[in-house]
Amino acid sequence: MDWISFGRLARTHGLKGELKFYPDDPEEIDSLRGQVVRLEETQLKVQSIRGANVPFIIKLEGIDDIDSAKLLTGKEILADRELLKPLPEGEYYRFEIEGLAVFDEEGRSCGVIEEIIPTGSNDIYVVRNGDQEWMLPMIDSVVKSIDLEQGKLIFHRIEGLFEDTPV
Repeated sequence: MDWISFGRLARTHGLKGELKFYPDDPEEIDSLRGQVVRLEETQLKVQSIRGANVPFIIKLEGIDDIDSAKLLTGKEILADRELLKPLPEGEYYRFEIEGLAVFDEEGRSCGVIEEIIPTGSNDIYVVRNGDQEWMLPMIDSVVKSIDLEQGKLIFHRIEGLFEDTPV
């Protein structure tokens, strides 16, 4: 199996072993129901997920009391990548973007995408290169191409994006 992050467990909910769950993508929450997930080296089956908004309430088989649930707080839930629905062309999952090498159109390396900040209208990619950090907006006029096979993103430098970009 190709294990990927589906989200993170937060604090306990109630006394019967339920936890609050913050998914990476709330639209993928239904694909976890009844599936086996991994928390570090432990594999557990998702017994139920409920709620209409984030955080969701998740119940894992074998976790039946608050003390057992407390041991799982803060842990990342991993599940099989095969559970994800295929996306339309030009759309990507967060885990596919994080870690891409970033290059400008002239081929200069600018760092690696280390974080994605959702803003509602478009995502912002946090690009780090050593001690330097840039915010790269995911808009068509800036991001020119994403090649997952080569592990890179190519962007167009615009005024104000970097301190050294000429006016």
